[in-house]
Amino acid sequence: MKSLVDFIWIVTCIPVIPILLFIAVYMFIDPSILEIPLKINENNIEELGLSIKMSTLMLFVIILISIYCFYLFRKTLRYFQQQNPFSDFIIDSYKRIGYLLVFSGISASILFFVFKLVFESKFEIHLGLSPYLFMVCLGLFFMVLSEVFKVAKTAKEENQLTI
Repeated sequence: MKSLVDFIWIVTCIPVIPILLFIAVYMFIDPSILEIPLKINENNIEELGLSIKMSTLMLFVIILISIYCFYLFRKTLRYFQQQNPFSDFIIDSYKRIGYLLVFSGISASILFFVFKLVFESKFEIHLGLSPYLFMVCLGLFFMVLSEVFKVAKTAKEENQLTI
């Protein structure tokens, strides 16, 4: 599993970080980078201005937070390889991953809701499955996993004291 996670990290995450940072800075230097023809409801939108820049920056921040969560998960796998699963670092990392994924999922949901509201003039709420709901659920799972490891660490320490 560690090899697969390292492969994904090297192939996707490492190249994405400088690309996102470059685009985030370059879009303020040369706004023509965002002049992608946008067609909503048979209407071409030519000038998007600051709102599209801020939306793009928010999306980049959400993506970078997700990459950071993947990085933390990758570091925790190293502790499992060293056979130290009840480390405080793992417990804290899982808790941090959980909070960040919940924040990212809710932020992405709000961002795309506002995007539809502003640019498409639609008030639309989807209650079905979405990637943002998956991110929130995954974040909640990591929070629960953090608590499980905390309880297991306490039980392990009590067990060692009784011997």
